[in-house]
Amino acid sequence: MKGDDVPILSAQVVLHGRRRSPAGADRITAENVQEYVPAEASAALARSMLAAAGFEVGPLVANSFYITGPSDLFERVFGVRLERGRGGEVKVWPQGSGRPPSHELPVPPDLSGHVAAVTFTPPPEFGPTNFGP
Repeated sequence: MKGDDVPILSAQVVLHGRRRSPAGADRITAENVQEYVPAEASAALARSMLAAAGFEVGPLVANSFYITGPSDLFERVFGVRLERGRGGEVKVWPQGSGRPPSHELPVPPDLSGHVAAVTFTPPPEFGPTNFGP
């Protein structure tokens, strides 16, 4: 584990479904939810690739799992600069893109066939705001 000066972060990895991708998806309903379930082999490959990159990989739940690691690992693997905001918010600055920051990491090409999105969960916009760094 890195020193205390390197923050440990978690991001949600959302997988493509067997027949549909959640990116730009229509409403997911009880009737079509099975179309968004990822193929087991695809989920296993994405999880193993991210583990090999150095992330701690959480269990697959529905169509996603979490990855955890030091901020510099995220920056290196995803080619971004991260900035910590108020309340623990993580902003992603894609290097050389000229785009404004967001919560979403760019999906590396070797994962794009399996992964629809990798995102940091923004803090809630309600309730107490004095938690986090």
